[in-house]
Amino acid sequence: MKRLAAGIALLVLTTGAEADPVAVASDPIGSFQRFSSSGSFGSFAWRGGLTLTSEDRGFGGFSGLVLGGNCEDMLAVSDRGNWLQARLVYEEGILAGIAEAVLAPIRDSKGQPQKSKSWADAEAVTRLANGRIAVGFESRVRFGTYDIARRGLDARFQTLPHPRDIDRGTDNGEVESLGELPGGRLIAIAERHFDAQGNIRGWTWKGGEVRDFSLERYDAYQVTDLAVNGDDVLTLERRFSAGSLPGMAVRRFAIADIASGKPVIPELLLEATAPLYVIDNMEAIALCERQGETRVTLMSDDNFNSPVQSTILLQFAYRR
Repeated sequence: MKRLAAGIALLVLTTGAEADPVAVASDPIGSFQRFSSSGSFGSFAWRGGLTLTSEDRGFGGFSGLVLGGNCEDMLAVSDRGNWLQARLVYEEGILAGIAEAVLAPIRDSKGQPQKSKSWADAEAVTRLANGRIAVGFESRVRFGTYDIARRGLDARFQTLPHPRDIDRGTDNGEVESLGELPGGRLIAIAERHFDAQGNIRGWTWKGGEVRDFSLERYDAYQVTDLAVNGDDVLTLERRFSAGSLPGMAVRRFAIADIASGKPVIPELLLEATAPLYVIDNMEAIALCERQGETRVTLMSDDNFNSPVQSTILLQFAYRR
């Protein structure tokens, strides 16, 4: 718990010169499971949800999420190269709305917006112990840090070295998840980069010290994000294709399992399939603390395909 508390320290909500306020409407989601009022889902207890909509053309495509400040301060990244910064609103402990939303370009090392869609493909974000925000980009694979606490959303990209083996995955399937482990090692897990046995490839590294590992795949799911919770890692995984109903899974494994040299076999905590559950193309997971609870928040990428797809936030209390 101490590690989690340190990792979700207050996100300083400072904006930049080109950060634009954006009107975002939030429609509460009454129940995670359709046709049922149940609020208990194994390790998770329902704490509310929102469907977010905006007429701003830059709104959407959110693939990574960080929360802090009593689960109120929100920072998300879009695969079209934008930050979304906002404040989440609660009523009697339940997620009820969003306020003070702004959009701003995620800048490159020269302070400019990303030069093309392929360069703008931000897919993962995490807060580091040093207070910086780290972002992983997929199509043009790279990782970088942003000093948002000091520079606001005008902060510039600073290169974060990564294992080059990550680049060798399937095009546009290299990696969508990034986190920091206790002790400062980084962790990334591939989306569609498999070993010879069909396991999902992953890496931990600190400086030039790299360790490869693999996760046993669950059904046809692909890892889209991760969150570090003390000695454990939670993975968010999605099944989203023309040939099947959208699905979402959350699994858990111990960090210690990485060192075994064997494929890690995560524990399935939650699986949900549309239309029985209110899900979409789930791509982001974040942990925070509120009212003495560890809360898990999930966010979907609408692929800029409104109204067929939606941007939704789902929040649960999580007990280990």
